[in-house]
Amino acid sequence: MNKDDDIVDLEQEFYNSFDKERMLAYFDFTFPKGALPGLCKLSKPKEAQAKSTYFSAIFIIDTPDDGTFNEVSSYVKNINWDNFRNYLPGFNSVMSMPYAGTRTEIYFLEADIFIDMTIDIPKQFVLHKLYPSIEKVTGFKAGKLVFWDDMRDDKGDEGAAETHQSFFQKFKGIRSLKELFK
Repeated sequence: MNKDDDIVDLEQEFYNSFDKERMLAYFDFTFPKGALPGLCKLSKPKEAQAKSTYFSAIFIIDTPDDGTFNEVSSYVKNINWDNFRNYLPGFNSVMSMPYAGTRTEIYFLEADIFIDMTIDIPKQFVLHKLYPSIEKVTGFKAGKLVFWDDMRDDKGDEGAAETHQSFFQKFKGIRSLKELFK
């Protein structure tokens, strides 16, 4: 086996995850130390991809210099993900995966939150259970929750898919969260 076959491109895996999951919602937040801006994307596996019930939370935090990047990295390593047991019904476990690529001006963290119940994941569960649980467990000050379906217009599924793809294509090459929404 060639040693190169064992190498996993984490950045490519990050972008591939958008093809495997259905976007539910997103919200902006403020990192507790230094008031750094962030964005969190919430999604679930597409039905054809689902082998278990989980929510994927991808956190994107502005880290304009090495000091703030290291501060965010240190803070994230100390989040007690098991605290979801106190707030989220059916909580099982979390698989937390910080972005381990080359140091950039944006810190990425994915946290897959597994639950022991099969649910249709209604908006009310996301709004009243998942969203506040994330804020309590992470300590991030969450902004307004925006549901992805509420952003769709009358173009039908094709138009929504184009909007969805263009939104996430902006992740590549951005240097700050402000650039994401230009």
